[in-house]
Amino acid sequence: MTRVGFGLVAAGCLAAAVIGIGSGSAGAASSPPPKDQLRSFLCQKALDPPSRAISVQAVMRPVTGTASMQMKFDLMRQTTVGGPFKLVRGKLLGSWVSPQEPTLGQRPGDVWIVTHPVVDLLGPATYRFRVSFRWTDSDGQQLSNAVQTSPNCYQPESRADLLVKSITVTPQPSGQDAYVATIANRGQTAAGPVEVDLAGAGPAAPVAATVPSVGGHSTAHHRFLGPACTAGSNVTVTVDPAHTIDEYSFANNTLTISCPAAPSTSS
Repeated sequence: MTRVGFGLVAAGCLAAAVIGIGSGSAGAASSPPPKDQLRSFLCQKALDPPSRAISVQAVMRPVTGTASMQMKFDLMRQTTVGGPFKLVRGKLLGSWVSPQEPTLGQRPGDVWIVTHPVVDLLGPATYRFRVSFRWTDSDGQQLSNAVQTSPNCYQPESRADLLVKSITVTPQPSGQDAYVATIANRGQTAAGPVEVDLAGAGPAAPVAATVPSVGGHSTAHHRFLGPACTAGSNVTVTVDPAHTIDEYSFANNTLTISCPAAPSTSS
């Protein structure tokens, strides 16, 4: 006899979903199907983290004397090549889940299938699932357990990462100074147009300019002409001040330097 049970639980911050399906087949087979297995592995790469995903489908069948079956999904993340895999926290990760139909697994033909996707993955990092299975009898005693590990899923970080690499100040014959900002993009994706602001060069409000584009893993320069930089004061350049570009990190978008001392003259 075939029994089918459906259940759906939506996760929170990791947007995971668990689906339980009980089904059986009366067809003869040359060898019994495995009691636990992983299949339908998915590793989806994307520019934006919400579209990055890893998913696996776990299949569980009863052992002799089974009264209940449970699974636990752990997501592991490795952030450095050759480094350790560490647990990722999230709803429906690291906790035991059970079929919505509590008697699923009490008949030899029962099958429980759970599909578990996780999205919004950070990069660069390598992810993989570790799925645990356990079978218990009517007294709550554990009959058996197993652990399966999915293939690895490498998620590169493809977004732009703009930063102000340097600022040079050069006196001009007019009495003004030329301020040259070097803008770098450490990411893989080109960014543009990019706003660049200069502040601190005199009492005027920040001066805004636009760099048409900064390619991936490349640099661009912009030259400002402004009041002379007074020794003891600071000059600040900020790239993408309004955070309008989808960047990997905004922590390095500003650089401040002290004005160089005026060259000494000899009589």
